[in-house]
Amino acid sequence: EALKQIKEQLRTVPRRGIGFGQLRYLNGDGEVAARLKALPRADISFNYLGQFDQTLPAESLFAVAGEEIGPARSPRGQRSHLIDVNAAVVGGRMQIVWTYSKHIHRRETVQRLADDFAAALRTLIDHCRSPEAGGYTPSDFRLLKVDQKRLDKLLARYGKA
Repeated sequence: EALKQIKEQLRTVPRRGIGFGQLRYLNGDGEVAARLKALPRADISFNYLGQFDQTLPAESLFAVAGEEIGPARSPRGQRSHLIDVNAAVVGGRMQIVWTYSKHIHRRETVQRLADDFAAALRTLIDHCRSPEAGGYTPSDFRLLKVDQKRLDKLLARYGKA
C-alpha cells in the first residue's frame, strides 16, 4: 500500500518536479521567495542521478569511469544539508554515496543509517519481485474520478485484466 501511495503522490508533482528549483531559486516574486526561504530545510538531501548505463552508445570513444568520482565540493565548504545522499545506477548496479561532516556525525552512525537504507531497498525490491506486487492506482485511470478504495472495489468486481 505504501508504494501505491508514493506512486500517486509522485504523479501529482507537475513535470516531475523540475519547476521546484526554478520557483525556489529563480523566482522574481519577493513574497514567494520569502515564503519558501522561511520553510525548514531538510537535514538530508537525496539526489537520484539516473542510469548512467544508457548515456553512452557502445561504439563511443568514452565510457563511464569505474572508480568513484570523489567529493563534489571542498570538505571545508559549507554544505546546505547535514547529510547528502547521491545515487546512480552504473553497470546495472545501484551506487550510493553518503557525504557528511565528521565533526557532526560519527562514521558508525552514518554507516548504520546507510545499512538500514540498503535493507529497506532490498525489502522493496523483494516485494516488487513477488507475484502479489503491483496493482492499479487512480492515476492509471485519469478519466475515471475514483479514490483507491473505490478503484479496489471496481477491480475486485470486474477483474484486474
